[in-house]
Amino acid sequence: MQRKKPQSETSLDAFLDAVITRAIVEIREARIPLYTFGFYHDHESAAVSVCVDTAESSAMSVRSSNRFNSRYFAKAVAGGDLKDIAMWKANHGRSLSLGDFAKVNAARTELSDGVRIGKDFYLAMIRAVIAREAEIARLATHPEHLIFCCSGPKDEVAFIWSATTAAS
Repeated sequence: MQRKKPQSETSLDAFLDAVITRAIVEIREARIPLYTFGFYHDHESAAVSVCVDTAESSAMSVRSSNRFNSRYFAKAVAGGDLKDIAMWKANHGRSLSLGDFAKVNAARTELSDGVRIGKDFYLAMIRAVIAREAEIARLATHPEHLIFCCSGPKDEVAFIWSATTAAS
C-alpha cells in the first residue's frame, strides 16, 4: 500500500517541481548545454533556485582555481607544513561553485513562511530533481557526463550524484 503524503509534503513537492519546471524552460530557451545541474537552497535569503553549468564554464573555473591554488601550494611545500599543503589541493574534476556557474538562480523563488527547513525539505529537493532527471538530461550535450547536485543543511552543495538507474 502506498503511503499517503501529508498535505504540507504534497504542497512542498509541487512547489519544488514548479521551480524546476520554470528553470527547465529558462535553460531550454537560453540553449545552455548542461554539464552540472544544481538545485540550490539560499539559506540566507530563504529561497530556492536552479544553477546550471556548462563543460566549458566548469573547465575555465577549474583552471582558474588551480592557478590560484598552485601558488599557495608551492609556498606551503616550501614551508613544510602538511596541514597547509593539504589546504591547497588542485581541483581534479569539475566546478561545484554554484556562483561561478554559467546560469545562476534560474527560477529563483522565495520560500513561504510555513516551509520548515530540515531533513524532509532537503530530501524533497533531491527527489524533485530525481523525478525530472530524464527531462533534464535531454538538455545536456553529453547526458552521460551530467552531474546533479543539491544544497544541504549546511552547504550550498552537499549532495552530488549522476543519473539514477531509472533515468538512465
